[in-house]
Amino acid sequence: MDVYEAIMKRRTIRRFKDVPIPYEVLAKCIDAARLAPTGRNLQLLDFLLVDDERLLSEVFPTIASWAQTPRPSGPPPGHRPRAYVVIMIDTVREKETGGSRRSTQVDAGMAAENLILAALEQGIGTCAILSAVESEIRQVLNIPAKYEIGVVVAMGYPDESSITEVYTTVTKPYLDEHGVRHVPKRKLEDVLKRNKL
Repeated sequence: MDVYEAIMKRRTIRRFKDVPIPYEVLAKCIDAARLAPTGRNLQLLDFLLVDDERLLSEVFPTIASWAQTPRPSGPPPGHRPRAYVVIMIDTVREKETGGSRRSTQVDAGMAAENLILAALEQGIGTCAILSAVESEIRQVLNIPAKYEIGVVVAMGYPDESSITEVYTTVTKPYLDEHGVRHVPKRKLEDVLKRNKL
């Protein structure tokens, strides 16, 4: 699969098979993330891989959008992520090197996308999460204060289908009667501006 094809195929996955992901596959994804562009090549990101069974069940409730009761979008037991990658910004090194917060936040997003596309190529579904309860995930994973949590990426073999469709009046994804997730997207001609506005 070429890069454009991967981008067209990538969808956020929220239900996963209860199958562990080999460490080598996860390490390859993190290696792709580490090679993403960074402002001034400062490389202020570190990556915390969580794939231990006990920790997976402790991390899940720290994801605010999934831990709500009732769980409107969170996967039920047996369909939860089989790994998490916490992309962390080293704020001490950021300050020492004169890095900017805006730049390192963009760096975290680019690293996440590299990780997500590398995972897709290996048959792994992902969900990028910005709604982790930082104080809780810090406690569970013993993350020092020097790190800011940029993005958490949930990973697992997909146990749902997700398709894009043309945006009409709403952008909110929905499940159809067959359990397929539909994700409305704006058309290229609606978002592409050329030369001047």
